[in-house]
Amino acid sequence: MPRSLSHIALLCAFGTLLFANPASVPTVVAADINKATIEAVSNATFEVVALKPTDDPLTYERPLPMDLIPFTIRNDLYYSVGTAFATGANQWVTAAHVFGLGSKSLVKTYRLRDHLGKVYDIDKILKYSMHRDFVVFTIKTPPAIKPLAVNTAPRINDKVYAVGNALGEGVVFRDGLYTSATPEEQDGEWKWIRFSAAASPGNSGGPLLDLKGKVIGVVMGKSENENLNYALPINEVLKAQDRVADLDAKVLYKIDNIPNQSSSDRIRKKIPLPKSFAELDTQLTGDLYDFGIKLQNDFFTQQHDHVFPNDKESLRLLNSDYDSGAMAGVIARGEDGLWDAFFPQKTNNNDIGENGSLIHGTLGGSEFLRFQKPDGVETSALYKDSKLLMDMILRGYSLHRTVGTERVKITSMGKAREEYVHTDHYGRKWLVRLWNIDYSDEQVALFALPVPGGFKGMMRIVSTGQMPGNVADLKVFTDFIYVSYYGTLAKWRDFLAQRDLLPQALSDLKIDFEYGKQFRYTSKRFTFSYGPDEMRITEQSDLKLRLSYFVENDKVVWDVTHVKMGDNKDNSIFFALTRNIQPSQQLDDKFKSEWGKIAQRQYPFNKTAFFVDNRTLIGDVYARNLASKLADSRLLYTTFYSADGSLEQKDVEKKLVRFMDKLTVTEN
Repeated sequence: MPRSLSHIALLCAFGTLLFANPASVPTVVAADINKATIEAVSNATFEVVALKPTDDPLTYERPLPMDLIPFTIRNDLYYSVGTAFATGANQWVTAAHVFGLGSKSLVKTYRLRDHLGKVYDIDKILKYSMHRDFVVFTIKTPPAIKPLAVNTAPRINDKVYAVGNALGEGVVFRDGLYTSATPEEQDGEWKWIRFSAAASPGNSGGPLLDLKGKVIGVVMGKSENENLNYALPINEVLKAQDRVADLDAKVLYKIDNIPNQSSSDRIRKKIPLPKSFAELDTQLTGDLYDFGIKLQNDFFTQQHDHVFPNDKESLRLLNSDYDSGAMAGVIARGEDGLWDAFFPQKTNNNDIGENGSLIHGTLGGSEFLRFQKPDGVETSALYKDSKLLMDMILRGYSLHRTVGTERVKITSMGKAREEYVHTDHYGRKWLVRLWNIDYSDEQVALFALPVPGGFKGMMRIVSTGQMPGNVADLKVFTDFIYVSYYGTLAKWRDFLAQRDLLPQALSDLKIDFEYGKQFRYTSKRFTFSYGPDEMRITEQSDLKLRLSYFVENDKVVWDVTHVKMGDNKDNSIFFALTRNIQPSQQLDDKFKSEWGKIAQRQYPFNKTAFFVDNRTLIGDVYARNLASKLADSRLLYTTFYSADGSLEQKDVEKKLVRFMDKLTVTEN
C-alpha cells in the first residue's frame, strides 16, 4: 500500500519553524553590543504566549506526575510560543506562523508578555502576509516603550544578533554573521537573510539585529541540515500594504491511494484590515478550507478517467471477489499500475474483555481498526454514545500523555466535540467522531462503519491545523473501502435493528431467521432459505456477506457477491453461494480458466465430493430456468456445502441438493 503523505497542506518555505518547546535555555552571547542597546532591545522585545487549557476532558490511568516538569514551566499559566517586537508606537511584529492564523488551532487567544511578567491582550491586526510569514498588530493598553530602529540595507558578512525569548526565561542575544541573501524558493519575490547566529525554539518572530541594535529582519526558521537560519528582511514588512491581509499561499493536494499524482494551485486574496485576531482567523480558516476542498474536487475531476473505477486498469478488481477478513482495506493503485484492494500487513489483536477485541494496523496515513464490542455493551449505545465508543477503543489502543520522563495512559477522552454521519458514494454510513487533545493542540478523527458486533474503521491523530484536510481525505477514502460483513446470527440481529445506519446494499435485502426453525435471505438478485434439517440455526450460527464492486447497466455498483451461512462459528459446516460474471477478454487466463471450470461444470463445480483440510466439500452450478447452455451465460451462481470430517458423497450431495431446491436466482 502506498504510504505517501495524505492531506491538504500549505507548502512551507523553509525547513523548521521555531516554536517554543521544552528545551534547555541557550547561553546569552552579547559580544560587541553595548549594555544600553541590550537593555533597549530587551524592553521592546516581548514573549508571545498562549493560555494553557484550564479544563482537561481526558481521563488518565493515574494522576499526572506534574512534578517532573521544571518548576517555571509547571507553574506558568501560559505556553511560550514565540517572540514579538515593537517597531512603532503600539505597533508590533512577529512571524505569522507564531499566531497560527487560519490553522483552526485549538488556541484561540494569544498575548504578549514582557520581561516583568505583565501580559497584554492582542487588539487589532494591521498587516498580515501568509506568504512572507509576518503579522503586524496592536495590543490593548500598551506600555510606554521605545520601539526598535530599523536598518533596511544590511550588508553581507556583517555581524548580526538573533534575539528571542527562550521559553520565558528572558531575552537572549546570540551572535553570528549575515552570510548570504537567498531568493525565495517559489518565485524569487524577495531574498531571505541567511545568518549563522544560533536560533532555537522561541526565536520565531524575534528581531535579527545589526551591530548597532537595529532590526534588519524577522527570525523565521532554521535549516534542517546546516547551521544557517532564515529571517525575512524587515523592509518586506515595512513596504507591505497597510490595512491589508495578504492571503497568498501555494496549496498542495495528494492522497495515499493515488501515488505519484498531486495537484497544486495558488490562492491569492486581499482581506481588508484592521480586524481582531478572531475575525481574521475565522476568515482565513474558511478561505483556506474552501480552497483546499476546491483543489481536491479539481484533482478528482482531472483524474476522473485515471481513478478507480473509471480507469481501464480497474478491470481486474471489478472482476474479483475478495474476502476482506477482519479488517477493511483501501482500493489503491499498486506499483504495477493496477487498482487493487490493500490491507494492513501487520496488525495487533488486543483483548478488551467480555469477548470484545480491537484489531488495529497501519495502512498509509491511517490506523485501521476492527472493533468487536464486549458482551455487556449494547449495540445502539455504542453507536450513539461517543464517550463510550472511545472508552472501549482505548481499552485496546494505547494513547499516552508524556509528562517529563513518564508516559501516562489515557483511559477516556470524554464526549466527542463533533459527531455526524457521512454517507459515501455507495450508500455506506460512517460514524464520524472528532475529539480534542487540548494539551498538545491535536485532534483524533474516527470514521467508523457499523458492522455486526461493532465497527470497522479508520483513525488519524494529527495537529488541529491539519485535521480539516485529513477529514476531507478520510471522506474520500470511504469511497475506496473494501469490506466484508461477518458475525453470528445474534450479532446480525442487533446490527440489522440499526436500520438508519445500514448501507444501501444491505437495507435493500431481507434477512429473516428464527432459531431452530428457519433462515431466509431475500434480495433483488436471489432468494434462498433452509431449515434445521439442512443445518442448525442458533445464536452461534454465523453469516458472512462479501460485497464487491462490479459493472451493472453501465454503472459500477457495490453489492453482495458471496453469502456464506455457517452452522456454528467454531466449525466448518456451511453453505455458500457466489455470484460469478463472465470475464472480459482483456483479463488474463487465470480469470478465463476459472470461468471455464464453472461454465463447463468442471471440478470443483461438478457435484463431486472432495476432501481437504479435514472437511468434505461439494460444489455445483445453479442452472435452473437457463434458456441456453451454461457456456453461453454471462452470469452464473455457484454453490458449495462443507461438512467437518470425511463424509460419503451421497450425504453431502443430499444436503447441497436440498439447499439448491430452495434457491431462486432472479437476475438475468
